[in-house]
Amino acid sequence: MNGSISRRSVLAAGLAGPAALLLGTGQATAASLVAHSEINSQPTYYEVNGAASSFEYEPGFYSRLETWHVNWRKWTPYHWTAPHKIYSYGAYVDKPGLHGEGRAFDLARLLITNRDTGATFTAFTARYDQWRNLTGDALRTARIRYWGTVASLHYHFRHVLSYLDNSDHHNHVHVDNAISGSDNSSFATSSTTQTYFVQAACQYIWGYSTGIDGIWGPQTQRDSSAALVRAGSDGAITTQSRWLAFCQASAQQAWALVP
Repeated sequence: MNGSISRRSVLAAGLAGPAALLLGTGQATAASLVAHSEINSQPTYYEVNGAASSFEYEPGFYSRLETWHVNWRKWTPYHWTAPHKIYSYGAYVDKPGLHGEGRAFDLARLLITNRDTGATFTAFTARYDQWRNLTGDALRTARIRYWGTVASLHYHFRHVLSYLDNSDHHNHVHVDNAISGSDNSSFATSSTTQTYFVQAACQYIWGYSTGIDGIWGPQTQRDSSAALVRAGSDGAITTQSRWLAFCQASAQQAWALVP
């Protein structure tokens, strides 16, 4: 299915499925949505069939996606360059929730060009349903790059749902700006989703034996604070600035481990 993915065809395909969070106030009107076939000038593709595709977004949310992508490129290794291919299960879906407002995006994969060789490679895949069966270095690389990109998303969006949240997200990462709006994210120890991310980052990126259970406790506090110190910050993740420092440092540390 080449070209623009219409609202009707997206609905029929069940593009976002259960990924949509029922946090929105209602469905978007056609006039409030803008179709884009790229993010930050890098083309978007429909993960289901690989076709180059347009998706519809609420303009403010689309701006946040572009801001995320600018920083993602800035924080990744120097030899990761354009052109990119951004694969997604979609943005707007004609249903209640943030997808129904064009304020959510389901990211599946990021393919990128190696500046030194000109070859294209997978810089990120959210297809946990596929890479969880890998072993050895292949599994380590996929998992570290996964959490590095998730770290960059957490910097910009308050809601970032990963494979740890539920099986609905075993093939994509869901992001929306229901709470963060046009700002960067903030942190709450009561958030299971954010705690999952901190624990996974501490274990898979920073090398600590942090348990991953979505519950904030003394071990998570200690290990995340130690990671902040290694990143040149201090103290616990109790302020937005330290939270953002942890997200950025985790992303950069991930790509230093598997450049």
